[in-house]
Amino acid sequence: MTIILSIAFVAMLAWLTVHARRQSTERVASGLLRSPLYWSATSLTMVLLGLAMCMAYLQRSGPIPPLLWIMVAVLVPAILVLRRALKWRYPL
Repeated sequence: MTIILSIAFVAMLAWLTVHARRQSTERVASGLLRSPLYWSATSLTMVLLGLAMCMAYLQRSGPIPPLLWIMVAVLVPAILVLRRALKWRYPL
């Protein structure tokens, strides 16, 4: 059973890699990868991911400070607005 799951996992990773390369070539052709909107949305998403990991770590030792929740409340709408702007500017 473990072998079957391992083979399925590797096959899924291979498929995702091929799919990601195809999308990447489309983004390069359309100019999306050079867009400041793309890079700002990507960086804000990484900041949100780091903030979520920080909050998960801090939860072990006590309550999460309210400032972190405010940062999450600001980051999520900002990322959604940037994603909408990217969809409008670069319809794929």
